[in-house]
Amino acid sequence: MKNLIVAILLFTVVLWGCQKGDQTLGINQLPGVKILNTYYSPNDPGILTSISTDQKIRVDRPVYNLLGSFNDPIFGRTDAAFAAQFRLPYHPDYTPDAQIDSIVLRMSYKKIYGDTISSQTLNVYELTGGLNYNAQYLSSYNLRNIIGAEPIGTGTFIPKFRTDSLQRDTVQQVISLRLKNSFGSYLLGIDSTQMTDNDVFTTVFKGLYIGAAPLSRRGTLVSIDAAASMIVLYYHDAAHDTLGFAYRVTANSANVSSYFHDYTSARFKPNLDQAVNSDSLIYIQATGGIKSKIMVPSLSAWKDSTNFVINRAKLTFHVDTIMSDYRRYPMPDRLFLKVITDAGEEVFPADSQLSSSYYDGVYNYTNGTYSFNITQHLQELITELNKPTPSLHNNGFYLVHSDRNNTAKRVVLKGFGSSKPVELNVTYTRYK
Repeated sequence: MKNLIVAILLFTVVLWGCQKGDQTLGINQLPGVKILNTYYSPNDPGILTSISTDQKIRVDRPVYNLLGSFNDPIFGRTDAAFAAQFRLPYHPDYTPDAQIDSIVLRMSYKKIYGDTISSQTLNVYELTGGLNYNAQYLSSYNLRNIIGAEPIGTGTFIPKFRTDSLQRDTVQQVISLRLKNSFGSYLLGIDSTQMTDNDVFTTVFKGLYIGAAPLSRRGTLVSIDAAASMIVLYYHDAAHDTLGFAYRVTANSANVSSYFHDYTSARFKPNLDQAVNSDSLIYIQATGGIKSKIMVPSLSAWKDSTNFVINRAKLTFHVDTIMSDYRRYPMPDRLFLKVITDAGEEVFPADSQLSSSYYDGVYNYTNGTYSFNITQHLQELITELNKPTPSLHNNGFYLVHSDRNNTAKRVVLKGFGSSKPVELNVTYTRYK
């Protein structure tokens, strides 16, 4: 019984010593360290935000190619297109007397962002300039500079969404576009020696560009599975009435997305790329769209404070669920908070190197927030700012979409002046 009572008392002492706001248990035992105070700093009222266009993201070899024209009630219009190489699965061995019957571009998709009642008009162009599989393409690259003057195919479709017998999203939808027979005859006429090697073939037939005509209202962006896309050429010869051959987009094909944004009607247009932001909301959009700059001037106040140990620093953003209209427009599963370097580039904070779950940024459905642990970054910032020539300065952060090149998801967050502004919570220990 005595042992049980002692154990309970010890457990109570340890539990009391580990309460939120005091994560310093045992630090007094370190040589030369004496705790003076432990603080829990609540919301920082001085957090500032601004809205920026998200320029020059990587758009090569995305998981999905977005296609279509979509008018977002908050973010304005987005037009999405892509270009890809089509490769030979094997040598086709066309006979000299082969004649074209028809040629069809087939593209598969599963995901839809927008409505399912707007008709989309798609135009297909042959590439006049080549794509490089090993190149890194940025969203600033204009694919329309390397396409033919006239489309080789045009068609319309209305996006459909179907599920399987168990109501699961496993059914591939297919867009089929008839291409001009003259293009099929061109493929039939390519010299046989130029079809023995795909590296040679893709310099002769460089690929296709597929884009959508802009819509003035509504619309949809569909997620094209490029690996399931193909050109099917139907033909006949003297010995066969009907033959077919498929040119495919493969894992070895260069594949580049293209996005155009028209923010004329966007809610944030007056504040876009402005140094002074009067908007109380924060906007995040993928597809080379919108990112937000987060400035926390108070972090610089920690300079000359080397006798502080940061126990925990957490930055939290609240979703504006009404403005986001998340039931119609699904929000990002995750955001990234990236440090801005002196050169204006984005890098992940030191906390992201510890573990993905520690760094966080995953949407919390329970309280409607995105939170980031920046403990290591703040400690590193304090250390650097106290050096004669610091390699790290308080340039702020960029809040960006985690999947910037292959999804249409976007979100609106609450910023300065909102009912739930950005929160910075810091637990720290001062010692001598």
